[in-house]
Amino acid sequence: MQETLAAGIIRLTGWNGRVPLYDPMCGSGTLLSEALMHYCRIPAGVFRKRFGFEQMPDFDPALWEQVKAEADSRIRSVPEGLIAGSDRDKTAVHAARTNIMGIHHGNLVDIARSDFRDLPGLADQVIVTNPPYGIRMGRDQDMDLLFREFGNFLKHKCKGSTAYIFFGDPVYIKHIGLKPTWKKPLKAGGLDGRLAKYELF
Repeated sequence: MQETLAAGIIRLTGWNGRVPLYDPMCGSGTLLSEALMHYCRIPAGVFRKRFGFEQMPDFDPALWEQVKAEADSRIRSVPEGLIAGSDRDKTAVHAARTNIMGIHHGNLVDIARSDFRDLPGLADQVIVTNPPYGIRMGRDQDMDLLFREFGNFLKHKCKGSTAYIFFGDPVYIKHIGLKPTWKKPLKAGGLDGRLAKYELF
């Protein structure tokens, strides 16, 4: 998932840190990384050394240093356990941990190796995830079953939570077995995706 798409999804959830955020199929951790940056007020491009606008004739180095200092002063820590995720794939979990440790306060984000089916439940949280689909899983995988089981997990183990699911292929929306509160089209990287919101009671 592109970082810009993940950042947009986090914004569309409206998550403000009042309840925990969890990604049960976190892959390489892009959504978790963007959630961390959003909560901690970490500026995009914080690790870039140079920007193109620095070559502009009217570029003011002193003003730019002031802007960076003000942005850096707004960065805050994150309570331990507020952002977490998991994935069943060992390689994905390793990648997610590596990626998030490269961000300010990434050590406070817990990423575990677990299939969502084995989780005890995610009650009273914001759940945001980009489930795998044909391109990521391979065409021999039973994707219909995966989405049905994930829908059952949300229905029975996530009472009081709100789930935001990005469907890279909208055809799988019907297999999750839940009625979305809303669906928003999100196109990125050649994908005609949908972000769906589910209120879980």
